[in-house]
Amino acid sequence: MPRQSPADEPPPAPVRGSVRVLLVDDDPSVLSSIAEWLEVACGAEVTAVGSAEEAMVATQPGSFDVCILDYRLGGANGLTLGAMLREINPAARLILLSGQLSTSLEALAFEHGFGRVFAKPVAPEVLAEAIAH
Repeated sequence: MPRQSPADEPPPAPVRGSVRVLLVDDDPSVLSSIAEWLEVACGAEVTAVGSAEEAMVATQPGSFDVCILDYRLGGANGLTLGAMLREINPAARLILLSGQLSTSLEALAFEHGFGRVFAKPVAPEVLAEAIAH
């Protein structure tokens, strides 16, 4: 039987639980669809919550590798929440999602320590790449 070259080999399966993700969005349909995709397709361990308050309750030091936050969260915003989460979990990477992304919001997010900023709807593959790196 001929040997396969590395290019012919299938990609490795995701390692379950390899990335711990906090996902915060106040839109239940967006929250559930992104959470399901990250769990099933990426093998991420996702904690999905619908408010800044729930995010703060769910967060302990070292509990998440990546925090994906919607910008508009009812009474709070993702930038403020990101700063609070960073106080508890400084090593977590921050990703901001916004349905109304502007260059000024993007610049502000980077100033607040967010590593990536995406307009909604974001392609699942793009989000998967962002949490992997």
